[in-house]
Amino acid sequence: METKLSHKLGQRLALTPQLTQSLKVLSMNCMELENYLEESIESNPMLEMDFSAATAGEPGSQERALEIAEQERWKESGDNRWEAMYAPSSRDSGQDGFGEREPLWREELSLSDSLHEQVDRQPMSDDERLLAHMIIDSLDDDGYFRTDPAEFASQISGQLKTDAASVEYVVEHVIQQLEPAGFGARDLTECLLMQLDVEQEVDACIRRLLLHFPDALQQSDAELAELAECGIELIQQARARMRRLDPFPGHGLHGDNNYYIRPEIVFKRNTSNEIEVEIPGTGWQGIRLNERWKEHQWQGKDKEFMSQAMKEAKWLLHALDQRSETLMKVALCLAQRQRAFLEYGVLGLKPLTLQDVAEDVGLHESTISRVTNGKYADTPIGLIELRRFFSAGLPTRGGGMISVYRVQQRVRALIDSEPAKRPISDQAIADRLQAEGIEIARRTVAKYREQLGLPPSSQRRRAAKSHQS
Repeated sequence: METKLSHKLGQRLALTPQLTQSLKVLSMNCMELENYLEESIESNPMLEMDFSAATAGEPGSQERALEIAEQERWKESGDNRWEAMYAPSSRDSGQDGFGEREPLWREELSLSDSLHEQVDRQPMSDDERLLAHMIIDSLDDDGYFRTDPAEFASQISGQLKTDAASVEYVVEHVIQQLEPAGFGARDLTECLLMQLDVEQEVDACIRRLLLHFPDALQQSDAELAELAECGIELIQQARARMRRLDPFPGHGLHGDNNYYIRPEIVFKRNTSNEIEVEIPGTGWQGIRLNERWKEHQWQGKDKEFMSQAMKEAKWLLHALDQRSETLMKVALCLAQRQRAFLEYGVLGLKPLTLQDVAEDVGLHESTISRVTNGKYADTPIGLIELRRFFSAGLPTRGGGMISVYRVQQRVRALIDSEPAKRPISDQAIADRLQAEGIEIARRTVAKYREQLGLPPSSQRRRAAKSHQS
């Protein structure tokens, strides 16, 4: 054994306390950040809250400031409002002092319970009713039935003997007739079609656009009107109506606990029909350095403690500024890259990855991941999770890219339009898409078909023969 000294040159990442706090603040959503700031103010004497600045410029800011001040007074003087609210009074009580009161709230049925209740009210056989309940429980988080009917029948064979044809019948004639419309759809296009009233001219136009011109929805109103052979005004009405359709009717289907969402980014359309970006909550409820202790001269151990508290307070304020700045950069990039998505919904989604945004804004891909994970944006088409702005893509022969969703819808359209007696194979679909300029392999077509819940050509051929017999 020998002891000796040696030199080694290398690089390693050292996370300073300031960088650690900055990354922590960046990854939090609004609600988590608000709780974190409350804890920071309680533990750090160098931080304080300016209630007037916290609500300045917001709708009802004066009322909000008064409410906060009132809450502070209740905390100081003791809150006996609960006892006062339920104190017996001669006005609403009987002789014994306990009159009958109306319930202050009524239990509201969850979305899943509502669907099950609708099934119980419809006339059908016991086996069909049991099957309908099973299908409702198997719907995914979007409210879609993406499972292959034959596979689903096999999965429940221990509880109920059924076949693929019975599953398809119950899905189409029971589940897809429930309210709100859109449940039991196999894909997004079918979900949107189920929400239309074809007797209305606008809805009939939307149906034609979705079925025959899905790839042209991002074109201008004039180009789309010429392609669909209808008026520009009707196209504009159709676009406005499509924005009000719900692409994900199953939100809250499985009875998840309620949680409140506050948007991190606001996309809104101005009078010039341009997309503007806002970052609400800049300044974060008026948090600032405590003016009372800012210039105070401390001695001994107090000096060391307050000096460290001042550093942490400044780090936190700097991290909040960086968070707002990074959110704005990402928001501007998303507004430019996914304008069609913000205007037309999921059908306008373009291929976009975290790396694409990282290169545009000059940040690392992991930073973009922290910014978008678990956060939401308020858009002209509703409240959307930021991760839905991103979609993988496939290369086209012209050097461009096409979103995976649009390719999946094309696969669906080709299968839907196939002759019943001669279903087309995955290889034939791949050849057709390649002829249209989309670079795709047969195994990729098979993967997309399975994601859409569509059986292979052999099963479709057997199903067609069984229906004929």
